[in-house]
Amino acid sequence: MKIGIIGSPQTGKTTLFESLTKGTTQVSQSRTNVAAVSVADADLDFLASVFKPKKTTPASVEFADVPGIPSGQEHASRRNELLKDVKNVDALVEVFDAFSLKPSPGELISRIESFELDLALVDLEIVEHRLERMKREKLTPPLEHERELLTSAQACLSAGKALRSLGLADEDRKALNSYAFITLKPVMYVMNITMTDEAAAKRLETDLSTTADQVDATVMVLDAKLEREISELPPNEQTEFLQEFGLSGSAIDTFISRAYKLLRLRTFYTAGEDECKAWVIEAGTQAREAAGKIHTDIARGFIAAEVISLDDFRKADNSFKIAKEKGLLRIEGENYVVKNKEIAHFRFNVSH
Repeated sequence: MKIGIIGSPQTGKTTLFESLTKGTTQVSQSRTNVAAVSVADADLDFLASVFKPKKTTPASVEFADVPGIPSGQEHASRRNELLKDVKNVDALVEVFDAFSLKPSPGELISRIESFELDLALVDLEIVEHRLERMKREKLTPPLEHERELLTSAQACLSAGKALRSLGLADEDRKALNSYAFITLKPVMYVMNITMTDEAAAKRLETDLSTTADQVDATVMVLDAKLEREISELPPNEQTEFLQEFGLSGSAIDTFISRAYKLLRLRTFYTAGEDECKAWVIEAGTQAREAAGKIHTDIARGFIAAEVISLDDFRKADNSFKIAKEKGLLRIEGENYVVKNKEIAHFRFNVSH
């Protein structure tokens, strides 16, 4: 799963990317930077403390830092070129400058609307070209439905609104998936501030969230420069640094966690003495498909899934044997929807 980090030039996108990657990735200002980032997970740490495995592997999310996107009709060609790298991402993080002139919440909302208007125009061009081609096609019932969806999309985009605001049903979203519309992707608005007052930052986040909720978006306020400085410090020095600034903690783990939720991702675990590992699945993933995340052979030869929630595992004194005796370790079939924070082991048989 990949999340694109976009914004106007000089908003701090790449600084945020550098704090996510802890400076381990060589960055470029002219091309898209890509890196996988581990998701902090206290539950995985707990499992590792129980099993003492040879290896512990956290879940990860891929981030793509796209060069600054210029606004205005005169930059339409360059904007379209840069946004090609956004077509294949699953969600967006839009970064806005809230540090240079310290704008009010109203001014920040205006900046969001202006930036999203440019994105809407890119999607609108795609919609209008497709509707024009449809005039020359014989419309089957599925194509007629698609035309109706695109007509609604055209009206929405022409008004400068993101397609997210249409509140499309899952079935309708799937019908439009092939277009990879930018404004239909889940989005987080990041306000890049100079952190001087954590309480004030939280108030700003609350003020902006009211508006963001109306367009199926989420908001986070952080100081990208400060976060990068924290990420470059040894772990034993980070706490002291945070205390100096009067901060309760780094915002990066919270940011990654929110990005994870933005994608509607879930985590299940495999746990044992060899390895404890967090696996990433989408909400609603069934057992056979989840098994395929581990290996295609496991999905192909799927027999059953042994599952237990982390809470039940703790109730069983962190023991699969006791969990089985108490009836907490369940056997589920291939259509079982794997829940968030479950431990799962898959029985399978592949005949060659």
